[in-house]
Amino acid sequence: MAFMTADAILGWHDFFETISQVGATLAGLLFVGLTISLPHVLGVSGYLSRAFAALFLQFEMLVIGLWGLLPGQSGFALGVEFIATGVAFAIGITTFAWNFPEDGQSVLGGFGPRIVRLTLALGGTWLPVIAGIGLVAGRADALYLLMPTAVCCLYLSIGNAWVFAVEIPRRKQNDEN
Repeated sequence: MAFMTADAILGWHDFFETISQVGATLAGLLFVGLTISLPHVLGVSGYLSRAFAALFLQFEMLVIGLWGLLPGQSGFALGVEFIATGVAFAIGITTFAWNFPEDGQSVLGGFGPRIVRLTLALGGTWLPVIAGIGLVAGRADALYLLMPTAVCCLYLSIGNAWVFAVEIPRRKQNDEN
């Protein structure tokens, strides 16, 4: 079993730097999309939950990237940070979704799209926990779970950004015509 050393973590520097930058950038773009559609987002049950999940999954990617950029830390320490981060974001997103549930009136509000969003949110929050457990257990290959984490977070956030910036205004315009 190969324990993750500070030098081995350094090999992931570019990945951590990239996900930090992407997370911060996409969070900003999501804010723009939400601002464009704010009256409609506030008027339909479920958009708040989706907005929160999209923003916080990008914030999670930023946090994970920043943890990975801390110099000289051990794989064990990084694993603990990933576990805490994933659990905290999972609890936050789940709590928010519980308090602001979706309904069928929202764009892509049907059962199938909800299952896809739930799966992506679970992958985005729990895969870092599993990666963290692997690092704590001495599994250097556990960091590879961060790639599907990033894909889950990006896919869900970009999909929601599209809904907020394009689909909601388009539908609103069609309703007015």
